[in-house]
Amino acid sequence: MRGKLLTGAFALATAFGCAGLAAAQDTAPDIDMSRSNPVTSTAIVGFGAEFFSAYNPVTAMDMVSRVPGFSLSAGDTERRGLADSFGNLLIDGRRPSNKTISPETILQRISAEDVERIELIREPVPEYEMRGHARLVNVILREGAGSAASWRLRASHFDGSRIGGIGELAYSFTRGETDINLGLETDVRGPRIRRYESLFDGAGNQIESRYDNEQRRYAETIATASLARHLGDNTRIQIDGRAYTWVWQRHQTSEVTGFAGNMPSLIRFEQSQTTNYGSGGSLTGTLNHDFSDRLSSTSTVLWRRFFYDDGPEPFETYDPGNFVDAIIYVANAHNSETVFRQSFNFTANDQHTIEFGAEAAVNWRDTYLDLQYDDGNTVTPIALPVASTRVEERRAEAFINHVWAISDSLNLESGLRYEFSLIEQTGDAVQSREFSYPKPSITLTWQASEQTSFRLATQRDVAQLDFGKFASSLDVADNNAVVGNPDYEPQRMWSLEAEVERRFGEAGSFTFRIGQDWIEGVDDFVSITTPNGVFDAPGNIGDGTIFRLTWETSLPLDSIGLSNAVLDGFLEWFDTNIFDDLTQQDRHLSNFREWEVRIDYRQSFPDLNLAWGFDYSWLTDGEVYRAREYRREGFTDGDLDIYVETTRWAGLTARLGIDGALDRGHTRERVFYNGSRALGIVDTVEYQRRRQGPLVYLELRGTF
Repeated sequence: MRGKLLTGAFALATAFGCAGLAAAQDTAPDIDMSRSNPVTSTAIVGFGAEFFSAYNPVTAMDMVSRVPGFSLSAGDTERRGLADSFGNLLIDGRRPSNKTISPETILQRISAEDVERIELIREPVPEYEMRGHARLVNVILREGAGSAASWRLRASHFDGSRIGGIGELAYSFTRGETDINLGLETDVRGPRIRRYESLFDGAGNQIESRYDNEQRRYAETIATASLARHLGDNTRIQIDGRAYTWVWQRHQTSEVTGFAGNMPSLIRFEQSQTTNYGSGGSLTGTLNHDFSDRLSSTSTVLWRRFFYDDGPEPFETYDPGNFVDAIIYVANAHNSETVFRQSFNFTANDQHTIEFGAEAAVNWRDTYLDLQYDDGNTVTPIALPVASTRVEERRAEAFINHVWAISDSLNLESGLRYEFSLIEQTGDAVQSREFSYPKPSITLTWQASEQTSFRLATQRDVAQLDFGKFASSLDVADNNAVVGNPDYEPQRMWSLEAEVERRFGEAGSFTFRIGQDWIEGVDDFVSITTPNGVFDAPGNIGDGTIFRLTWETSLPLDSIGLSNAVLDGFLEWFDTNIFDDLTQQDRHLSNFREWEVRIDYRQSFPDLNLAWGFDYSWLTDGEVYRAREYRREGFTDGDLDIYVETTRWAGLTARLGIDGALDRGHTRERVFYNGSRALGIVDTVEYQRRRQGPLVYLELRGTF
């Protein structure tokens, strides 16, 4: 079967490629890659280094974050494979590493002094592939950029008087014909979580109140390395590696008060503790070769592997001073991903560029879950369905993309991906299934003027099956169990989106988007009956829709007297709907927030080498619907981060800030039903407020 998948994928890619090459005009390209500094055209807007001087940048990340109307994205790195993991960052016209090293990390390691200019690519053009993004940035490095080092130190004070910190050191240099970049990061955190819960019966009488004090400790170390070398005039190879290890510790104590006879009294203590650790690594190799001025190829290999081990984690109950019982939880998982991607890029002329190729992957996940009951005398195993299982996927995908510059102001980008996959599950559940899906896309962009552009895009997307949902999972502390479901299928979605962008002045922009999604086989929760009772499980609950409106702006405030001040805003509204077969009524989709708001303000004082700012985000309540439970998550106060920074010492940025300045707690309501949610018979209602508290930090970073 594996051979058929790979052969079919490469055959399909070759057929598409030959058809595209035959259709394209066989003339030599005439692409002018020499753009002045700054660059301004309908498709590409350039910002010279002097544009960013008011922000006192230290690294390329400081500069990219100030590009008007642009947000950096790494792509969807949670998906398996490489097709969806392409970010919207270019370095000298090339995409940096996929999945192994993030765009943020790459930019943090480039000194601002080594950046000649930054180009904002606003539409598909023959020399660049958008890869599904509305905009790209291309960081152009100055010639002769040599050895450089960057560093960062951050000390954090968490609520509960714990001290944590972040340390990072990176060094870039050249040895002969090889460019080398090495990095080491450490991160230590110690937040304290406090939770207050109230439990009521179906009649509204309070049964219990609960206070949880949870202390966490997290430590992570990450090492990265990149090597790039030209093998002759037409070939370049790059190898990126990443290795990491982490430890997460948690200790929780709980006091539970009962209200029998309306008289509060302490009825039990609970405590739990765990040490969760893991490690992993990834390696990406990329080979670029130019056969001619018109034809080039890119070969990419990705290997990733990681694991985690959780427990033994005892959840102990005392009544109130004597041991009563305990649940002992153990879980671990091993994950592997191996991908090969081959693509060819053919530039027929100024108007037509075609990319085609194929991708093949082998992925697997081993999951183990063990649960035991300790009554103080004996330890008895608790039977769980789908507790130990292995899921393996063999997947192939053929693709072709075409960029057509219809005119100086009109561009069309179209593509077709065809995916084949075979998923096999063994262990507690045994099953094998095959899937195949076409995924077309088309984007039309019209640059009405240098200031205004319109974009219309439609595509079909097929979500990947989450391997973790094939196995059962359990949160003992939260009384939350989910049974693995070998039968659930990937969610499919057609999307239609229209966008208008208006730029004004040197640094202002406004973007408005309207979109509609039609979802087939919405991925949510279904009920599964087992010998041990009825459980929630991941599954497909029918067809749904999403309607969304999005507004973004980058607004310089010089016109109202605030010099060197910029206000960035983001506002999004969702209207979701699905017919709930359980209740026979329409409802919202789970895990969607109706409103999301983000505001980012920054003002610089170049003469004082000083800047200050804040960012604020807020969400409306989110809902989750299960077979026997309804849940509402609240984000009442939002998240406010405030900072002040200075660059008065050459090569050094010092920032003092507070994250979560308004954190008075997040809220949660859980309604448990006696039987199905469709019956509407409330058993108990739980209200919770949890608070982590503000975090105060001092950060120093620089280059040398």
